Amino acid sequence: MLKLFLCLLILFSGALLGIHLSQRLNRRREVLTAFEGLFHRAAIQIEYNAGDLCEIFSDNFAGFPFDRNNVFSIQWSCFINSFSYVLTKDEITLLLGFTDGLGTSDCESQIKHIKLYTHLLQEQIIKAREDIKVKSKMYRIVPLSAGIALALLMI
Repeated sequence: MLKLFLCLLILFSGALLGIHLSQRLNRRREVLTAFEGLFHRAAIQIEYNAGDLCEIFSDNFAGFPFDRNNVFSIQWSCFINSFSYVLTKDEITLLLGFTDGLGTSDCESQIKHIKLYTHLLQEQIIKAREDIKVKSKMYRIVPLSAGIALALLMI
């Protein structure tokens, strides 16, 4: 009876691990898409409102508050690092580099800067979609298969 319970527990754990890893890929794509939307809104606000960076980026999808009394680039780094569990190192590096040169030039240059990073982010979104197509099934099947193999060895 104990072996049966342990076998079922191993199967269930393998299935949950596979689902978690698969959902993590979907979350990565959702976060990148949310950053793309944030960049679009920021470009529009810079073009028409010309507010400071803290004001522009405070209306973000994660609810992260940017404070005018602190340096924006340090706050941006904290904001990006809060997604380190979902995003890849390349994506984090790309997003951390976003603040380089932002807020130091005229509106047109800032809008071009944001459009450049939006384009680079769109490439990362395409990679994330490809990863979902390629790796999602594998992430669900491999832990479950390992659980089945381990359960069979226990019996």
